[in-house]
Amino acid sequence: MSCTSATACTAAGFYSNATTPVTLAERWNGTKWSIQTTPNPAGGSNSTLDGVSCASASTCTAVGGYNNGTTGATLAERWNG
Repeated sequence: MSCTSATACTAAGFYSNATTPVTLAERWNGTKWSIQTTPNPAGGSNSTLDGVSCASASTCTAVGGYNNGTTGATLAERWNG
């Protein structure tokens, strides 16, 4: 989780959609958490986000990985608010 203030936090991770892990990010606005849209690599499986860092309330980068069919691969996603 990364916070730039008491009303701007982002958490990143994953959840199982009944068959495989997929990326998950949530945003805290000081009152409640809301799920953010996160892409998963096309043709990939077992997509996870393992960490997030926010430079400002509207700039975050999350990192993790996924399986590209034959091996593990690095995944990085950027959120611009």
